[in-house]
Amino acid sequence: MLDSHRRITITEFAEILGTSTATVSRAFSDKGRISSKTRQRILQKAAELGYRPNIHARNLTARHSDTIALFYPELRGEEPDYFLSEIMLGINRNLIPLKKTLQIHPFERNAIPDEMGRYIDLLLNGSFAGIIVLGETVGSKTLVNAARHNGIPCIGIGPAPAPPTNSLWFDNEAGAFLAGKYYRDTGRRHPVYIAGFADATKENGFREGYAGKVNILEGGHSFRHGALAYERLVREFPETDCVLCANDVLAIGFMKAAFDNGRRIPADLAVIGYDDIHPARYVNPALSSVTLNLYDLGVKSVQMLGQLLFGEKEVPSESIQCDLILRQSS
Repeated sequence: MLDSHRRITITEFAEILGTSTATVSRAFSDKGRISSKTRQRILQKAAELGYRPNIHARNLTARHSDTIALFYPELRGEEPDYFLSEIMLGINRNLIPLKKTLQIHPFERNAIPDEMGRYIDLLLNGSFAGIIVLGETVGSKTLVNAARHNGIPCIGIGPAPAPPTNSLWFDNEAGAFLAGKYYRDTGRRHPVYIAGFADATKENGFREGYAGKVNILEGGHSFRHGALAYERLVREFPETDCVLCANDVLAIGFMKAAFDNGRRIPADLAVIGYDDIHPARYVNPALSSVTLNLYDLGVKSVQMLGQLLFGEKEVPSESIQCDLILRQSS
């Protein structure tokens, strides 16, 4: 008698049906010769018994997978990673027509190559048809290199500069340039850049676009970091009349603290964020932001990976254009 709390094996399920394990496999894979009547009988019995095929075991046997993995460096903050979630939405929705499922693997942002061993093992054990790797951290580059050296289809997503093939990139410097130029053109005289993670290119672009002195403040990636940045700004640069925040979550926290202290936005202090996550549209005032078209990044990464899955060895790297979206905060 089967234990109701234990997963039924394919051998046990085949015995119940009085058929072979090969026939059961064909019913679930839609491959091989099997009548529609037999397939329907097997699927109906599986639903009754709660049987599900062991996908990973099948992959290891056949060296084939229906799973795409997304690897990304984890923020480990008190807020959700909105940047990641919107890219992930674009990826997941566009894997459906390819009959692929998405599996998520965060890793430590500051991991060194020697700490990426368990992720490399995942790549090499046949679990994934292909992978998408987000970011420009050491860990990200380690995974991309391992995939490419072992013939595993892989698309990297990150800021410029990018390799000539199999990468999708965005130009943070060009996006921040647009914000700086806008402030210059609209007569703002005391700009501050509030930094996040690995944002030197944004800082450079903002300086170039403004073409004048720009003060810099430490920021971060959470609403709380934004509020703390406002407190420091009041102490260190009280004359500030405009800011570019390295990400939208930072900008939203900054604006909340400014309002709580009686500042008028944008009359006293103009604010532009970065990434253009969906909540930016619904805060009050609506947040101006440099958009990276995050959903489109996810969509395009799947399109490029699809070409690799269907036999291409390399695909030319592509860029997603940054744009400045002006709303009420600036």
